[in-house]
Amino acid sequence: MALPFVLWIISLNLSPEYCYQFSLHWTRLDVPDSGLVALVRLSNGDMRKALNILQSTHMASQKITEEAVYLCTGNPLPKDIERISYWLLNESFAESFKLSETKTRKGLALIDIVREVTMFVFKIKMPSDVQVQLINDLADIEYRLSFGCNDKLQLGSLIAIFTKARSALVAVVKQLFMY
Repeated sequence: MALPFVLWIISLNLSPEYCYQFSLHWTRLDVPDSGLVALVRLSNGDMRKALNILQSTHMASQKITEEAVYLCTGNPLPKDIERISYWLLNESFAESFKLSETKTRKGLALIDIVREVTMFVFKIKMPSDVQVQLINDLADIEYRLSFGCNDKLQLGSLIAIFTKARSALVAVVKQLFMY
């Protein structure tokens, strides 16, 4: 493999996307666009991490797809995050606890779910005060999880902050229709 040459190209400080494309060309791997997007997202611009993910995914699966990259790294799939976010924003407190079953069945860590849901919240259109409070509360949960707090308690906290955000959204909508 032309790995030393690829590492030399990386040292030229070119754009990350160009380096990824160049590395894929020289390693002769077939990576669809969705797999490349997942690789770029999960490596956070770190080329060493990208090459490690690429190598691990290639060893586990011949086709480096988006799903293969996420499964190899142990990160929740985007469709799982959308489903979880839907439950948190639309289901009752008791119904949202099915998140625990999904977490166990798919082998996901709550901290990974919280990080991905946080990124998902940035994409949702909602009033800025509600969004800021929600992101602040998600950061608090992530902080507590990083210190080893009980996952079940933090899951309850996660569901509670989304229940609170939903109530705030309903209040905003009621205010809009009163005038």
